[in-house]
Amino acid sequence: MTQVSQNHVTPDQKVAIEQAANEICRRGFRVPALAVLESGPFFPFLGSQLLWIAQPALSLFLPSHKIRQAAELLEAPEAMLILTETLHANDDTRDI
Repeated sequence: MTQVSQNHVTPDQKVAIEQAANEICRRGFRVPALAVLESGPFFPFLGSQLLWIAQPALSLFLPSHKIRQAAELLEAPEAMLILTETLHANDDTRDI
């Protein structure tokens, strides 16, 4: 896998990507997340659109800025590549 330039993401986005990767790994979804991310840009984009549509209902349970940030990250191909690299770097044997 090629290294991605992290110049196109902000420091806040880098923190959000790292937090997302840690949460994905903590919950045991690293392998399914990698499968979705490596299948192409369709599924992350679809996920972002679903977040935009569900934002009014989700904002009852989550802060609106977090939902917006997640949707924007899912729409950014460079962010998804960084997330993929981070998940590969977090490889551990508990997922097997």
